[in-house]
Amino acid sequence: MDKLEHYRNCIKTILTKYGSSNPQNNEIENELIFDTIHDHYQWMRVGWKGLHRVYHSVIHFDIRDGKIWIQQNMTEDDLAQELVEMGVAKEDIVLGLHPPYKRPYTGYGVA
Repeated sequence: MDKLEHYRNCIKTILTKYGSSNPQNNEIENELIFDTIHDHYQWMRVGWKGLHRVYHSVIHFDIRDGKIWIQQNMTEDDLAQELVEMGVAKEDIVLGLHPPYKRPYTGYGVA
């Protein structure tokens, strides 16, 4: 399996694991988005909480130039560490949710 396909599978595995949790509210659904053509991957929560619309990205990954970008992580878990444990090199993980000036100090890749 080539590196790109391995990275896609790692992301899909993580999103499937997290996205399989049941929301506490029956009016809110988990949606998993796997765009393998443009390499955008998300776990969304969509629905209603009373009269308030729920529509937000919980986890968002992109693959750009052979690196996995973590764009959003609204969980308490370390997604970058999970990727490392799945065989992704630290230098191939970019914490896009941090500003560019902080990325060199994260221990992970930079753009």
